[in-house]
Amino acid sequence: MSEQLVIRLGSRAEHNISWLVWASHSQEVIASGEVAGADQLPELAVRLGGRPVVALVPASDVVLKQVSLPAKPNRQLLQALPYMLEEEQAEDIEKLFLALGATEQHDGQYSQQVAVCQHQRMQQWLSWLQEAGFSVSRMLPDALLLPEQQLPACIQLHEQWLLKQSRWQVSAIDAAWWGDYLQLAALSMLTSYSPWPQELMQSHQLAEPELPLALLASQLQHSDFTLLQGDYKPKRKVNPQLQLWRSSAVLVGACLAVYLLQLGVNNWQLARQNTALQQQSQAVYLQAFPQERIVNLNMQLQQKLSAVGGNTDQSFLVLLDKLQQQLAGVPDISLENLRFDGKRSELRFQAKGNGFQSFEKLKSALEQAGFIVEQGALSNDGGKVQGSIAMRSRV
Repeated sequence: MSEQLVIRLGSRAEHNISWLVWASHSQEVIASGEVAGADQLPELAVRLGGRPVVALVPASDVVLKQVSLPAKPNRQLLQALPYMLEEEQAEDIEKLFLALGATEQHDGQYSQQVAVCQHQRMQQWLSWLQEAGFSVSRMLPDALLLPEQQLPACIQLHEQWLLKQSRWQVSAIDAAWWGDYLQLAALSMLTSYSPWPQELMQSHQLAEPELPLALLASQLQHSDFTLLQGDYKPKRKVNPQLQLWRSSAVLVGACLAVYLLQLGVNNWQLARQNTALQQQSQAVYLQAFPQERIVNLNMQLQQKLSAVGGNTDQSFLVLLDKLQQQLAGVPDISLENLRFDGKRSELRFQAKGNGFQSFEKLKSALEQAGFIVEQGALSNDGGKVQGSIAMRSRV
């Protein structure tokens, strides 16, 4: 947007506030006016909001200093600036805010432009604008925007004269003290952008008269300084729709991550269970056929099934397979020996578990799977429970 809203604030809430809508592409004033104090800023925001806002603050509330540096500036040296200026300030340095301007070098000597302002002032100005609904992009002292073509230069704004003597030397003098100040300053020639008071004998030349805010706004493109640094730097605005989609994307991503994590854990647990079942199957097979070496368990089981013949539901290997499935639900029970009665199609085994409840759980699971189960006597053996179980098909 090429239009800017320039607002010149006062030192106090009840001071008049001037405003101007400036078209930077055509260098002309779109609209201008004045409100009687900070409490009228919300009404101004309703009419003119939506444009980038440049806030001008009284130069009398901001002190510009040129600080000589002992060496080429670096982060550590710039962080020490408050302590280098501490002795020159009348108040606690912790209550002051330092904004950095340009770094200059002359004959090998470095110097740093510094603007000093009270934190209280900065917070006050920003609260007026933000509570009214304005989004501030820049803030700088008003007199700093006086043109540099013919210095020193001045212009009258409200009841003050703004004066710029050099690139980084500005003042704001109450109109009642303007004559006394000029006598003390002893300026040889002064360029004035406002009508000159006839009673003042200061040597001066009149530039083409300008609306004060229009003159200052026209110089914005020639300055990149802003007081909005550090903690006062404007927060980057985020499109609400983009923020909504971004929040949704983050939520979806988090859910997907949780799902994938849970899926991975489940797969890992299933893989462990599968490995345990394979090991248990091999152990049971070796108990039944201790003289054999396992090469391919599935193929060897099929060969045994073929050799046994008859009703496979009553065969040893079918019973063994069913037992293995139920043992997976009672992992603390381990088989110690196994015997198959072919005539009765009955599988007998000795087992050891952590408690009597484990045997009851296995017995109940086998019965629910369709088997007749006979449980022998159970006994304690070194903190474990040992017993025998016989199972056969109901058919």
